[in-house]
Amino acid sequence: MPTLTIDGKRIEVEAGATVLEAAARAGVSIPTMCYREGYPANTSCMVCVVKIEGRARFLPACGTRAEEGMVVESETEEVRAARRMALELLLADHLGDCLGPCEVVCPAHLEAPAMIQHLAGGQVQ
Repeated sequence: MPTLTIDGKRIEVEAGATVLEAAARAGVSIPTMCYREGYPANTSCMVCVVKIEGRARFLPACGTRAEEGMVVESETEEVRAARRMALELLLADHLGDCLGPCEVVCPAHLEAPAMIQHLAGGQVQ
């Protein structure tokens, strides 16, 4: 059973547990967006990033396995800034990169984002 430290709290977890699971066990709340308990980690949104001592980059807590002696920071300003950036990128205007549920299930097959953009621009015909 690995023992790690998250935000100064020592936590012992079962082998194979993720940093996110270890944090929850210690009462440390790490925000998530694409993670869903009981499903394999997607690690695509990067909202749950943490800083791990000795690692050069931020890692997603939902997909990173807890290791013996690991030291994790989840609430520093640097980590918060990385999470903010991930959210900004996810919410940025990226028309055409993805399809919204309204477009995917529309029985008329309307291009909902384009329609909304035209309506917002006053282009009603």
